[in-house]
Amino acid sequence: MTEKIYSDVIKETCIKYLHKSGVTVYMLPMAGYSSAVAQFSTKFGSEDNSFSVNGGAFQKVPDGTAHYLEHKLFESEEKDAFSLFAQTGAACNAGTSFDYTQYYFSCTDNFRKNLEILLSFVQDPYFTPENVEKERGIIGQEITMYRDNPSWRVFTNLLEGLYSVNPVRNDIAGTVESIAEITDKTLYDCYNAYYNPANMFLCVAGNFNPDEVIAVCEEKLKSREPLDVKTADFDEPIEVNKKRVEYSMPIAKPLFEIGFKRAYKGGQSEVDDYIYFNILFDIMFGGTSEFFTEMRDRGLVNEEFSDGVFSGRGHLFPFVRGESPDPDAVAEEVRKTIRKFKSAPPEKSEFERIKRMTYGALVRDFGSVASVADTISEAALAGINPFSVINTAAGAEYGKMLEMLANLDEDNMCISIIKGEDK
Repeated sequence: MTEKIYSDVIKETCIKYLHKSGVTVYMLPMAGYSSAVAQFSTKFGSEDNSFSVNGGAFQKVPDGTAHYLEHKLFESEEKDAFSLFAQTGAACNAGTSFDYTQYYFSCTDNFRKNLEILLSFVQDPYFTPENVEKERGIIGQEITMYRDNPSWRVFTNLLEGLYSVNPVRNDIAGTVESIAEITDKTLYDCYNAYYNPANMFLCVAGNFNPDEVIAVCEEKLKSREPLDVKTADFDEPIEVNKKRVEYSMPIAKPLFEIGFKRAYKGGQSEVDDYIYFNILFDIMFGGTSEFFTEMRDRGLVNEEFSDGVFSGRGHLFPFVRGESPDPDAVAEEVRKTIRKFKSAPPEKSEFERIKRMTYGALVRDFGSVASVADTISEAALAGINPFSVINTAAGAEYGKMLEMLANLDEDNMCISIIKGEDK
């Protein structure tokens, strides 16, 4: 059975198809494009580090397991998936985030064959003690590489500062110590739980025939008994874990990232927070703001300064980040600016201007096959309408943004700083 989901805002139609296995498929054909992108995703990320199946006891798994499983799933007893995609001329890859794992390809030819490969290898795990052990050193090097990256480190340190118990505070790849505990049984246990078809989504965008996608799904998707899988709950306090986190690395100029902790809501409320805080922070701290001009003129920030909203299952916070000789001074000016806007809110005309910019950027994203695939995948994983984000941006209201501003606690923030090492 298929369902058509239409957006009056951008005049696009997404086709939703629920396969008998439980896999939910979203398709957005894009006339006139030469390429297609398919993404096969599961709601299993680094946050899912303790789970129960069908009401059983919770099973703790080592940090980094979702990422480790992603690496190993490309291998089979006969040939790895990269080799199969190379034969068809497709580009393929995968990625693990805090809240999901995704396998994907892009191609201009051989779409059906590529889709068959994608669905086949993700559903055919092959883990042995030997091949799991072989990967340990490779992933250990990757962990070290990321921890030596100042931009990544300033971000992960911010997460540790903001959150006390939310597993988003743990590195996606885990640690060298935690991955030492991962075995082939660990991977199979997690695969059997989280790679159940009812927990998976196939999203396709670009130049393809929806009937062909359905035909491949009917042929390749395997049915399995649905499972009741629950990730362990956590009770995260609203207060930040730490106000300040500082770390030294060999860099020329200090990096900083400032996040404002929010209570997570989920669903459409998460979409609202995402859109309204993007608009609000662009007004207060964006490239055309008085704040940015003044801070740049004072030499406290440079063109690397930016703002945004980081969100995912169980977490959402607006942030600013950049380079500065005095990050603490920037943080104080950020707090002052929020207080100033609370006492003298921005004009509605400024809201409308930034709203148009935000909406325009989202519309431009719908001109990219890869961006459209990302958009519908993220919506599917979040359980929301594929057009929720762009529809919310188009209908954003001035009064609601002012409510967001009034309820923003400028003191419930953490600043993460990476400074240069003393010589």
